[in-house]
Formats: sequence, structure tokens, C-alpha cells
Amino acid sequence: MNGTRVQVLRDIEAWIQNPNGPQIFWLAGMAGTGKTAIAWSVCERASEHADIILGGNFFCSRYTGLVAQRDVHCVIPTLAQLLARQSNVFGQALAAELARDPDVLHKQVGAQVRQLLYKPLLALQNSPVPILFVIDALDECGGQLATDAADDAETHRIVSEMLEALVSFSRSDKRLPVKIFVTSRPETHIRDTPASDYEFSTVLRLHTVNKQQVTADIRLYIATKLSKGSRLRNRLTDDEIDMLAHLCDGLFIVAATALLYILAAGVDSAAERFETLLNATRDALSAGAAVPLDRMYALILDDATRADGSQTISLSDLLQLFASLLAARMTLSIAALADLLDLPVSRVRASMSRLHAVVHVPEDDYEAGLRTLHASFSDYLLGRAPSHLRISMSLGDDILSRGCLRVMENRLRFNISQSQSSYKPNQSVKHPTITLSLEYACLQWIYHVSCLPEPAVLDKQVDNIFRSRILFWLEVMSVLDQVWRAVSMLFFAAATVRWHSSQ
Repeated sequence: MNGTRVQVLRDIEAWIQNPNGPQIFWLAGMAGTGKTAIAWSVCERASEHADIILGGNFFCSRYTGLVAQRDVHCVIPTLAQLLARQSNVFGQALAAELARDPDVLHKQVGAQVRQLLYKPLLALQNSPVPILFVIDALDECGGQLATDAADDAETHRIVSEMLEALVSFSRSDKRLPVKIFVTSRPETHIRDTPASDYEFSTVLRLHTVNKQQVTADIRLYIATKLSKGSRLRNRLTDDEIDMLAHLCDGLFIVAATALLYILAAGVDSAAERFETLLNATRDALSAGAAVPLDRMYALILDDATRADGSQTISLSDLLQLFASLLAARMTLSIAALADLLDLPVSRVRASMSRLHAVVHVPEDDYEAGLRTLHASFSDYLLGRAPSHLRISMSLGDDILSRGCLRVMENRLRFNISQSQSSYKPNQSVKHPTITLSLEYACLQWIYHVSCLPEPAVLDKQVDNIFRSRILFWLEVMSVLDQVWRAVSMLFFAAATVRWHSSQ
């Protein structure tokens, strides 16, 4: 937002344009401090700046439903591809590297940095302007490609290896005109790399930024948003807005969530919600940075389950929806989630309609895009929430594994794609009979089943489905152009699920 984070952005721009300064800039901060917003602003400004080349950006995210967006193995190939689209010189050098070693995409991340970025960038070492790469929320990266499910320790090792390789740009004999902007939470596996060493990096920890300036930025944000609803703004005093800005305790996500919660009720109820929010937090604010955010999340969930005639939503039902949403490996629609959970679409829509402050809910029931708005809400539900609100990822895997199998059992049938001839290629447009829920079930069932503590409980159901419908499943995989994944999925299934040979 114009007028906020002014000094932080000035400092970052000065670092980009300083050819003799460190090549790494690490922006560290806890969830909700505005790291992604800053990274987005850096990308926007660089793309419009004549003296900066935005080589590429990668915004990591655990909960968008896009597996690649949380896979650390995808970061470097994506950055290389984006720069190759802009620079023929770099593209040709990259092509030469790929011709020499076509298997580099399957190598360790350190090798990817050297062969996909460093060596091709040597062709641009005389560039008169800096080439900027942006990697946001690196702490949210995992290791979950279609055939990989790396544990936390392995993921942390890979992230550390990538940062070590990126820092090596600074240690090279040939100084490249490259700047790498990285944001993350101050996780140990990132702090322990040279990326946090002032010898090699510029480091800015957002909690060290002047608190008064951060609060002033948050107040400006709140006042600007409220001014768009003049009737509401006229009901609120400057002191009340100051109080909300203070209660945010330096967390932009608190302000954003608060305003979404307040304004979702409409102008007539918004003032009451504003007062409820202040009353719920003003007496219990502590030094813990997550406290104001957690109290707000608890308030939103309590409000969503409050008895209200026919629109009452049980807390257990709501938590099952969230567990499924967080475990989903693709971005779903309201209709697809309802189908996988065997619930009426109207019930899922009603459940989510009260949660616009924490969940992005598409207007159309069949539009993919249902997701939590910020990783901090997912962190809250999975870890910091009180026991009656806390959920486990295994609950979501259990619900979705059963939902996937049920959808395949009920929907897979002969010639589901309505092909006119088996001798002709599949149509480029997916047939309406292959719904998003069926697509999800066919592509993702094995990953949810394999994550169950006791996957053997579904052995018989898996056996029944694939013994009679495996060709129908392959037809869907073919239509989706995913047959290449089918073989590895079946091998994975053979190792994960104990098949019943008696039937």
C-alpha cells in the first residue's frame, strides 16, 4: 500500500543498486509481519525500474493447493526459466548446459544452482544493470513432488543446501551482477546458513524495525480501508482506530484479518463487530507476538459456529472442513470439496460464508480457488490453537483418502471421456463428466492413503476399485495427460497398500 514500509523498501532498492554490496538480502520475520507484501512490492518496483532486471520470482506457499509451489526442487528451475524468457543470451547459455547434462533437473539443489543459474549467468557478467531474483517464504517450502514426500529434516537440509549454493555467488572469482532477495521466518535451518551472515548478506529482521513506524503504517492501512465505507468510519473515533492499530502489535496480518472480519458483516453490524473485537483483545494482550492474532482467530471461529437458526454450523464439522482444506494437494472448488466430503454444496458454502476473514471463497461454486488466506491461520489450527480447536493433518488425509476412493468407486466408468474412437487422441478440452472432484481423486488418492497411520484399513476398498476399474482410471489419467504418473503411483501403491490376493 502506498505510504507504508517506505524506509524498508528504500533500503532494499539501495541494496539492489549497490554493485559492491552483498548479493543476498535476507528479510526475516514471523508470520504476519508483511514479508510477502514487501516481496511483492519489490517485484513490482523492479519490473517497472529501467535500471533493474527482475530475473524471476518464486512465492513459496504450503497451502495454495499447488504442490509445485511448496516444492524446494522447483525454485531454481523456475527462476532459470523465467530469466530465459527475458534474455536470449541467458537462454542460449542455459540450453547449452541442459544439452551437456539433461538430468540436472533431477540432481541435488546445489547442482541446480550451479548449472541452471551460475554457469548460464556468466554470459551476462557484463550486464550494466543488476539482475534480481526474489524467493519469498522459503520456510514454507517442502519436498513434495508427485513421487516424493520428504520429511522435515530432509527438507531443511535441501533448503540449507540451496542457500549455501546461492551464497557461493559471493565467493566466486567472477563477480556477477546478481542480487537475490529471500524472505522467510527466522527458522533455525535458515539462520544457521551463511545467508544470515553479515559477511555475505544484508539482513533485515522485521521485528527490529522501529515499532512506532510499523504501528503508523498499520494505522494508515486501517484508516484507508475504513474510509471506503464512510458510514462506518463516521461511527468510529480516532482513538478506537489507534487502539486497533496498537493491538495489532506490529502484525499486518492482524489488521488485514480484523478488517475482513469487521467489514464482512455489512455496515450496520460492522461497528458492533469492531467493538467486540476490541473488547476481546484489549484486556488480554501479552508480550507474545502471536497472541493478538490467535485471539482473533479464536473469535472468528467462535462467531462462525454461534447458534443462528438454520445456519448453525457445528465446530466439529467446521474443523473437518479445515482439515480437508489444509491437507488438499490441489486448489479445490466449493463443489469439489463438498463432493469429496459427501456433503451438500449448500452446506459447505454456508460453512465457508462466515469465514471470509480467513478463507478465500470463490463466488462460483465450481471455481477452483478455495484456500486459507495466510499460513498463520493454518499454523494456528495445526499447532497453537487450544485443544478443542486444534486439528491434525492426518485427519484431513483420512477424510480425503476415503473421499477420493468413494468418488472413484461411484464415478469411474467405461468411456467416461465420451471419446468417439480409441484410435484418436484425447480432446484437449476435458469432458464435463470428469469433474474437479473426480480429477482430484484420480490424481491424489495414493498420497492421502500413504499418509495414513494405518493405510491397511483401506486395502480392501483400494483392491475392489482397481481390480475392476483400473482401465477406467487410466482413461481419466490419459485425458488429464498424466499417464506418466500412473505407473509410479501404482508402484507406490504396491509398496504402501497390502493388496488382497484372495479376491
